[in-house]
Amino acid sequence: MIHDVQDRAIEDVSWLAIRHPAVMRLLERELASSDGDALAAGLELASRVLGGRTPLGDLRLDHNTLNTGMVTVRSGRCDRAMVRSLRDQIEELRVALTPREQDAVATVIAALIWAVLDASSRALDDTLVA
Repeated sequence: MIHDVQDRAIEDVSWLAIRHPAVMRLLERELASSDGDALAAGLELASRVLGGRTPLGDLRLDHNTLNTGMVTVRSGRCDRAMVRSLRDQIEELRVALTPREQDAVATVIAALIWAVLDASSRALDDTLVA
C-alpha cells in the first residue's frame, strides 16, 4: 500500500515536471527551503489542480501567465472562498508548515488556479472566434 502511494506520487511529480516545467520552476522559486515541506505541499496541491480527475487537455502554462497570476493574487484580487479552501487543504496535508510557509503555498496555488482559469478563458475565446 505504501509503495502504491509513493509510486503514484512519483508519477504525479514526473508528469508535472514534463507537462508543466514553468509550474515546477515557480514552485521551486517560491517554496524551496531547507526542509522541503512547503515545496512538497505545493507539489501535492499543484498535482491536484493540474492533474486530478479532469486533466486540462492540451493546456500549457507559461512563465508570463504564472507571473501575472502571482501579481494578481499578491495584490488581493482573488476569491476569498478559494483561499479559505486552499488553506483547509493545506491543513489536511501530512506536512508541518509554519504560518509563513502556509501563506506561501496558498499564494502559489491560488496563482496557479488563476493562471489555469486565465489560460482556459483565452483558449475558449480563440475557439469561439475561429
